Amino acid sequence: MTQILNNYGPLRGNVERQIIVTPPVKEGGSRDAGKDGEGARATTVKVRASVLLELMKRADIGLDKRDRTKVCRLAALVLGCDYKSLLNTVGEGISLNKTTHRKEVDETNRLLDDLEADFRVKF
Repeated sequence: MTQILNNYGPLRGNVERQIIVTPPVKEGGSRDAGKDGEGARATTVKVRASVLLELMKRADIGLDKRDRTKVCRLAALVLGCDYKSLLNTVGEGISLNKTTHRKEVDETNRLLDDLEADFRVKF
């Protein structure tokens, strides 16, 4: 507690809202793990959204049969992103760039092939 007071000064009111707790780092890892293109968190929201929306479509809760706002709210909750930005992205059409997204799409498609999925992420 003394260290917190030294770092943040006097705390008033709800202490939990004033202190940002970061998750512990796994042994041998770093907080920036995944930014170099490795790991599950290295994919962009567009690639993750493409896969999730296709899975939702195949589960009969896709954009073609449901309200786009409701579908995007659920997808944003699962993806951990802002639903309004996802709604805008979906409204404009999710476009993947071969230069920017190639590594992510290739890795995603490899994993889908390993699972013998009958769809792939396309540019």
